Amino acid sequence: MTPVERIAELTKALAEARAAAVDGAEIDLTGLVSAVEETMEQSRVAPLADRAALVSGMLELLKELDALVASLTRRRHAGARQQAASAYGAASDDEIKS
Repeated sequence: MTPVERIAELTKALAEARAAAVDGAEIDLTGLVSAVEETMEQSRVAPLADRAALVSGMLELLKELDALVASLTRRRHAGARQQAASAYGAASDDEIKS
């Protein structure tokens, strides 16, 4: 698999993880960092003809990673709000938003 194909595969995996996280599922990102590091290392020696596609793919990968982080942060904050509401006797998350 070429680095361009691997970056596309990683981007798709991040999108799937983000969708699962939005649905409330636990996600496993084990191996993500090493896969990205390995792919970046392979990208360094890629042919010049592939460089534009690599840069484009890397930008898409970063966008998807940012979106995943944002989704996980929102989920964590929503959980913390709900936990605080329960601790202080609020009836629901909707009341907290009011």
